Amino acid sequence: MKTIAMTTLMLASMATMALSQEPQGTEEESDLAARGSALPISLSAAFEVSDPWTSEFAFDTLSLPSSFSSEVSFLADSEPSFSVGPAAGYLQARGADKGTWFGGVQARLHFARILAAEASITFHQNRYEDGDVVVTQYPLQLTAFLYPFPDGPVRPYILGGVGWYYTRVDYKGAFSSISDKTEHIFGEHLGAGVELMLGPRTSVDLDVRYIFLNPSNDQVIHREFNYWQVTLGVNFLF
Repeated sequence: MKTIAMTTLMLASMATMALSQEPQGTEEESDLAARGSALPISLSAAFEVSDPWTSEFAFDTLSLPSSFSSEVSFLADSEPSFSVGPAAGYLQARGADKGTWFGGVQARLHFARILAAEASITFHQNRYEDGDVVVTQYPLQLTAFLYPFPDGPVRPYILGGVGWYYTRVDYKGAFSSISDKTEHIFGEHLGAGVELMLGPRTSVDLDVRYIFLNPSNDQVIHREFNYWQVTLGVNFLF
């Protein structure tokens, strides 16, 4: 009888202890459940706040056209306005035995979108009367340019200007009795051409010019020194 009573008492005590621990377990499970349910929210919030990849990528993608336009605008505003480079070409003087090649250097200043000015110096030599009259010239030209269509890589232009031509006339053969002469001839020129932009700081130009010269030396048998000139130039812009 005592054994049954003691067993019953022990079972009652164990039941009491089990009941007293059950709320704690339930509370811990509730806490874990709450943490588990809060975890996605926290991760979602952290993703929204701290994940810059998607937002920055979208921002950069949307802002690319405006930044690109700004860069293009900046380059257009800061386009170089001064250039220098070599020039070469071919000319055919009226009355000369044949045409000749020439070379030199040119410098061009763009002081407006449609206007530019150029200074150039070249060297060439022409022969007359089967080579008995040799005319050597160093033309120094000042030229104004008008670009009616200044935008784009291909830019046509018209030109006009004046020049000072250091001219030396040497006589040989049948004209050896005539003294050699040195003249400073003033002339004008007109023409047209096109400039091709190869890059932001390099271009090439090709033009045709007609040169009007009136030498005062009557001993050249009244020959005219007027000539057509085709010029190819390379411009390095600054």
